[in-house]
Formats: sequence, C-alpha cells, structure tokens
Amino acid sequence: MKPKIIKKEAFLIAGVPGSGDETAKAWEAFMKINKVSPLKNQVGEEGYEVRMYPAEGPGKIHVGVQVKDASVPAEYKVFFVPAATYAEFEIYPAKGYESSNDVMSKWLEDNASNYREALVDGMHYGIEIYDKRFQGDKNPESVVGFWQPITSVKGKIMPDLTDIVAGAVKEFGDRIEQFAGPEVRKKVVQDGEKIKGITDPVKGALDYKAAVERLEKLVDKSTCDKIMTACGCTCQSIYDQEALKAKELRQTYATEDAFLNDFKVFDNGTRIEYKNDHLIQRFAPSKLFPHLQELRCACMLIGGLPKGVYASPTACECSRAFTEQRWSTILGRPVKVEVITTPIISKTDECVFIIHL
Repeated sequence: MKPKIIKKEAFLIAGVPGSGDETAKAWEAFMKINKVSPLKNQVGEEGYEVRMYPAEGPGKIHVGVQVKDASVPAEYKVFFVPAATYAEFEIYPAKGYESSNDVMSKWLEDNASNYREALVDGMHYGIEIYDKRFQGDKNPESVVGFWQPITSVKGKIMPDLTDIVAGAVKEFGDRIEQFAGPEVRKKVVQDGEKIKGITDPVKGALDYKAAVERLEKLVDKSTCDKIMTACGCTCQSIYDQEALKAKELRQTYATEDAFLNDFKVFDNGTRIEYKNDHLIQRFAPSKLFPHLQELRCACMLIGGLPKGVYASPTACECSRAFTEQRWSTILGRPVKVEVITTPIISKTDECVFIIHL
C-alpha cells in the first residue's frame, strides 16, 4: 500500500478527550453532547480521531469534528492540530483497526532517508478520518483514512514550531476578517505574506509588530481589542493543560480562598501572589526556554522582538485575554485581567498581570 502524500493547514477539532483504550466511550460521550449542544461552527461532515502515543500506557485520544474557531459550548474541548504533511493510508475496519499497522511501519522504515514522524506535544500521533468511505465496522468495503504526520529529513530544523507560528498568523488574519472585514485583513496581513519572518524569530516579531501597528491605524481601539481578545481565547483553548490541571487541584479544596492561599506557581514557572481581592501573576518569558535567553514573550509571533525595540500595548491584549480565560476556567467564574507591564512594551524582564477576583 503506497500512501498519498498530502498537506493540511492547521485546524481545530471540537470534541471529547479520552484514554486510548476507551475509544468507544469517548465517541459515545461526543454524540451525547452533540445532540444536546450541536455545533454551529462545524466545518464538513467528517469525524476525526486524534491518537497520541506516549512512551508508556494506552495513550490519549481526542474525538470530534472540525470547527471554524474555538467559540464552542463549554461541554466541548478544542484540540489544535498543527499544519502538517501527512502520509495517508487506508484502514479496513472489517480486517481490524490494527491490520494496516505493519504496512505503515514498513513504509516509514523504507522511507527513513526522506521522512520521519512528526510529533505533537512531544508524542507520536496519527489521525483517523471518518468520511463517506466509512460504512461501518463490519462492511468489507468500509474504509477509514489514517493520516500519519511526517516531516522531511532534509527540511526545516524546527518544522513543528514553524507550523505553530504559521497557524497563529492565520488565526490573526481570520480574526481581523471576522471583526473588521476582508479588506482590512488584506491590508494588515494579506494571508500572512506581510508577516514573512515565520522561520526567523526576529524578522517575524518585527513583521508582527508592524502588522499590529497597521491594524491600529485602520480600525478603532474597540475593534483592535476584540480581534486580539479572540486570538488570546483561541490560544488558551488550545493550550489549556495548565488551566485544567489547576482546575482539578482547585476542586480538592473546600474553598476558593484556601486554594489561592496555597497556589504559588504554574509548571511553566509563572508565579502567583494572592492579595485578598486580586492575584498578581509574574512570568519571565526568557526562562520558558533556557536556550532562548532573549525571548521576550511566550507567543512565538513576537517573542523574538529585538532588544530595545518595543511594541504597542495592543499586542499584549492577546496575552491579557489568554490569562483571563485561563483563570476563569480555573475558578469556574468570570475574572478580569489587567496588564501592568511586559517585556515587549516596557523595559522589564517579566510580564506582570493583575487578576481582579
């Protein structure tokens, strides 16, 4: 079986996460949620099952459908699938879902000089696609597509990072079009062509800074804030592991006050100080990736901004919304976040936010 090599842009899957050995349970949960709260921003009719394989254990899955953006009912979880190149194989369920594994492994082995597996969150993964070819598990003609993510051995040094940045540029453009229209999008980003430094953190940051400044000249502050807020909320929905972990911890405490008195730091080094009616959050971007000491923001769109160059506070509206949604998720109620300072808008090494409770 020779696979078809295809390229896909980044996309979002709204659905249900689960354990790799409880696939049917996850799909049943998704069907129930979808019946009660149908998705209004669904793209296509295909069903997707992302399978992630850690070093040990049954792995993780995320099942669901593609959506246009992260504006979905709270019952759903949104999974970000990075832009990637895939080798598309076919699985015949009647022969068993693992019946094509040897063929896939053999193809990867035979083509090791050209391709290697791509990773997501540090794990091997693959995506099953349930489209019109799927006619049930028993029908011998039924087919499930399987996308095996691959990267070129001779290609980019950091293809996964590049794909993430490209996806963020697209999200920025999509949100501009949503709130300001296609003409403004064209003038600001032109489908990413005006943010050309995707493979160069410094050039990319300068391009993005300029794009934000163009946006500010074309629309009012309220519209700017809506665009950046939507970008930040989407980002938090994608990278919500820290929030979900803290939320689970919060539920082990009898009161919110007791939880906040004990909660001092996130896994990524973000420090928290509780002051009765608010939290002070401090984060040093340069410590997130020790090998990137000049990093000035966790966002790869602007983290490479050169020393001594500063951006508009509008750029930090994205981080403000990200933080606001994170803490709203953790505490299970709305909060308001205020940006005090960040390394990209002032001479400081830390992002300092106040979370008003």
